[in-house]
Amino acid sequence: MADLATGEILDNYKGLLIQYCQERGLPQPTYTETQSGPADAPRWQVKVSYGDRVHETPEPIPGSKKFAHQVAAQQALADINLRRESFLAGDTADSITALPASDAVPVSTPTPLEVPISLVSNALTIANERLTTSQPTRYRTLTDAEFSQKLSKLTLEIVRSLLETAEKQEITFQ
Repeated sequence: MADLATGEILDNYKGLLIQYCQERGLPQPTYTETQSGPADAPRWQVKVSYGDRVHETPEPIPGSKKFAHQVAAQQALADINLRRESFLAGDTADSITALPASDAVPVSTPTPLEVPISLVSNALTIANERLTTSQPTRYRTLTDAEFSQKLSKLTLEIVRSLLETAEKQEITFQ
């Protein structure tokens, strides 16, 4: 964590942001900064561009340009984590645009499956293993949203397959 009070950098956030971009096949992030304040006490307004995103520090960062870049990268990573958590919580407003009401297509609600959580947990583990083995994280070209969607779809396919097989074999879950 970057400490604004002491100007100390505790982690290499620029390196972590570069790693995030490399894992997704994105070009390296670029930094653009604007200096304000006197030369002996500069403050930096920083923009970080990565993929199709741009993060700008909400206020100028006091200290060195290097420190300001680290703080901007830290804030960009915090935004990424916030979007990821929001997506996993079911908020898709950032990634899916709603259709106008006139174009809305009625959607049938699928019948909920009632299965033991351990079955779902094991299916999720298997699905994750299949996806990561077929495309290692280092070379993954999927976004987090695409990977999550594929993971959930594959998990459901595995659960449904297990349920169908169990039904054919007259096996019940408790």
